[in-house]
Amino acid sequence: MRSVAAELGTAATSLYRHVDGREDLLVAILEQVADGLPVTVPGENPGARLLTRFTEAHDYMADHIWVLHILIRGELVAHNAFFFADACVEDFLEAGLPPSEAMSAFRSCWYLILGELLAEHPLKPVHHPSQRDRLTAKITPEQFPALARYKAQTTGQPPPPDPSSHALRALLRALLPSEARP
Repeated sequence: MRSVAAELGTAATSLYRHVDGREDLLVAILEQVADGLPVTVPGENPGARLLTRFTEAHDYMADHIWVLHILIRGELVAHNAFFFADACVEDFLEAGLPPSEAMSAFRSCWYLILGELLAEHPLKPVHHPSQRDRLTAKITPEQFPALARYKAQTTGQPPPPDPSSHALRALLRALLPSEARP
């Protein structure tokens, strides 16, 4: 509460006039952010809609990284987020997956997005060279042969345009029957 109050330029005690406590404040924040998750999206089949919806959700959440740090605690959820989840599960069901597999497929795609965002979009700017950069530079073929081959092949090349999109497409291809794929 103190951090939020400081960000708003007020005292923590004044926040309690508007919310009952920390949990209520966090849920209100989650609700506001969840309002921006895509629900109705274009697409000629379930796979195309899922790809669009998850890609748009990824891009939207990339602008709200700090919210992920609330979500990963596993304690709170926004009611409004269920509209996004329901639309995704509905598309998996329409693609022919049974309910339990549709929910598992939704979670797999959602966790892929969360993991990529948490790993590749840090809360604070990274100062380069980072410890990760320095350690990666020391990869040798003797110790890590496969990683060294990748490093040799990609050194000096720009990174792939959007690895999260590639991963999401691959996951959806694996989860969906061929006629429902994007």
